[in-house]
Amino acid sequence: MKKIANIFLILLLSISLLNCEDTLEPSALDYIAFGTDTYSTGVDPGGSTTFDIPVYTAKVYSAAKTFNVTVDGSNAAAGSYDVPASVTVAAGTNEGILTVSLSDVNLGIGVNKITISFEDVAGAYHGKSTTLEYVQNCTEVTATLDLSFDRWGSEVYWEIRDALDGVVASTNGYPDTGAGTTTTDSVTITLCAGRAYTLYVEDGYGDGWGAGSSYTLTIGGVVKVSGDGSALTPNGVSTAFDTN
Repeated sequence: MKKIANIFLILLLSISLLNCEDTLEPSALDYIAFGTDTYSTGVDPGGSTTFDIPVYTAKVYSAAKTFNVTVDGSNAAAGSYDVPASVTVAAGTNEGILTVSLSDVNLGIGVNKITISFEDVAGAYHGKSTTLEYVQNCTEVTATLDLSFDRWGSEVYWEIRDALDGVVASTNGYPDTGAGTTTTDSVTITLCAGRAYTLYVEDGYGDGWGAGSSYTLTIGGVVKVSGDGSALTPNGVSTAFDTN
């Protein structure tokens, strides 16, 4: 009886080991996913470009494999994008490229977003959707911001915001210098033509940038904003301007 019990235990152990091997054996799934969940790029004014979104599969196929995609949502300007209906993974590899075409058609101000997903297929699996964000690159207008301030450069802060309250240029302060010194800086900033912006300047400590300090923003030799740096407080000063 004892011998029979031992044989039974050995059989149970063998079955358990086989089950463990089956559990650890990776399954070759039909699975595809985008490289990441967000991409961003820009389009030059009046121009067009393409953007490549990589896709990856869980296994290498012996023949080319095609997966359908769809645009699930978009706030992008109509006519500014073209997304192919599918992406192909070539034979002998597990990577493909979805090439999206973009153009400056009614882009205007703000961020355009396209959400792209894989279509459901019976017996296949896919990852989450990805979002391509793109803006109109602004290369038409060059603004110059000239600053002068005292030794406490770390208290100096400025930023330029667009009409959607997005920060397009800024600084987080400058190095502090020796007593009695004055620092100047001239910053070149690229902006969009025909747009409205706001220049915000402040002194972090609240006592201004020192006697004789100033800030001046010019575009094409025309002064758009100017002010007395010694009068600045932590609340700062906001001044609207345009690039017309």
